[in-house]
Amino acid sequence: MTAIDYYIVAAYLLGVTSLGLLAGRKRKFSLDEYFLGGRLIPWFVSAASLIATGISCRSLIGMPGLTFGGNLTYLQLYLPLPIMVFLAAVIFLPLYIRFRMTSVYEYIGIRFGALPRSFASILFQVQTALITGTVIAAPSLVLSEVTGLPYGWSVGLLLFLTLLYTAVGGTKAIVWTDLFQLAIFAGVPVAICMYIIAQADGGLGGLWEIAREHEKLTIFDFSFDGEVTFWSAIFSMSCFHLAQFSVNQENSQRYLTAPSERDCRRAMIWGSFGILLIWTMLLVLGVLLFAFNQQRPGMVPGGTSPDRIFPAFVLSTLPAGFRGFFVAAALAAGMATLASMVNAMGTAALLDVWKLHFDDRAPETKWVQRARILTIAWGLLSFAAAFIVLEFGTVITAGIKISAVLIGVLFGMFVLGMSGTRASGRDAMIGAGSGIVGLLFVIALTKIPWSWYCLIATGVTLTVGWLSSRLFGGRGLHSSEPGNVR
Repeated sequence: MTAIDYYIVAAYLLGVTSLGLLAGRKRKFSLDEYFLGGRLIPWFVSAASLIATGISCRSLIGMPGLTFGGNLTYLQLYLPLPIMVFLAAVIFLPLYIRFRMTSVYEYIGIRFGALPRSFASILFQVQTALITGTVIAAPSLVLSEVTGLPYGWSVGLLLFLTLLYTAVGGTKAIVWTDLFQLAIFAGVPVAICMYIIAQADGGLGGLWEIAREHEKLTIFDFSFDGEVTFWSAIFSMSCFHLAQFSVNQENSQRYLTAPSERDCRRAMIWGSFGILLIWTMLLVLGVLLFAFNQQRPGMVPGGTSPDRIFPAFVLSTLPAGFRGFFVAAALAAGMATLASMVNAMGTAALLDVWKLHFDDRAPETKWVQRARILTIAWGLLSFAAAFIVLEFGTVITAGIKISAVLIGVLFGMFVLGMSGTRASGRDAMIGAGSGIVGLLFVIALTKIPWSWYCLIATGVTLTVGWLSSRLFGGRGLHSSEPGNVR
């Protein structure tokens, strides 16, 4: 790293923090303004925030490593995304708009009662808290490597700056900083791709021919025993994407900031295409990097782990300026996703637990202060998570593995409620508990790949919940149809 690289990184950190504080400079917020920006955010800004949330630093530094050491088969996991987001916009979004929901787990409360609503929300909070570890670990590793700061200090610095503007400005600060950060972490990989192509012998054609010879361009795997296959993509990962954009508070809180149902739908659909485009670019970048390393051996040191391949190439090979922008891009991707996560966890904890069960009729400004406290508290817990999550594997697969365990259970609860059965809150919670236990047994006793986890968790939750409703006849915790409430 040269002086100009350090200036670029410092300018980014100062700029994004200042922009966040400026965007959220309003002194008094209502809860609706703090959590959803008053539902007045332009749809394209909401879409940009959705993309920034979906592309974390673990994607930026991890995805090129997947294709460098393998091929493009990982792309098949992400191809169903726009179709699944369209289904979420058609099936789930109208319900959220109809009841003017801030937390999507309000639906569970409407359908099953307060206790199942809190239970579902806590599942989301636990899942997200674990994932924040992978989100903050990836940029912290990069910052630690290039500056020499201890890993713990790097985690603390990024967490402090992110929480500063997130807690003060709420969602409005997050979405506007996301727009700025998206431009950085989407633009830098494009520039690096262009640099590789310009420096390669034979340009893009030469690189592509090397990639073809080494079977790097394979996208679809129709086998039945691989970790990543066409079948797991079509069935389980489609379920995963649909769940992520319908029952995950982190994503829903981004698109619900738009003014109308039409604008929310546009944010969702355009956001999904943006996420898929960037994911594709990062996977293709790994292929180009592999081919370039074949032409110029040693560009990536031998034995480099998948998570370190892209950073190792940038930091050891690219000229001054590129390195600084790469580090800024890694920080931007990490901070954007982390801000959305702690904001969503604070929202869920306040609305689905604290205010739902312990409402002391305090003024709304007091509840906003409490929301800030919860946001900071979740951020501090993320500090601890950053030291344990990498035991699950690489930063990219660790995030997916942790997500798939609980998001499938949550999705099963929503589908059970919307399926027209006579299921009660008791049935939903029995189904959810069975989904968690069942999947843990699958993980412990079988070699079924992680790419199937979401579908298994959803299926067990839905099946056991339905059987419970047959056995108990819908008796137990509160059960009602949405149309009969409010």
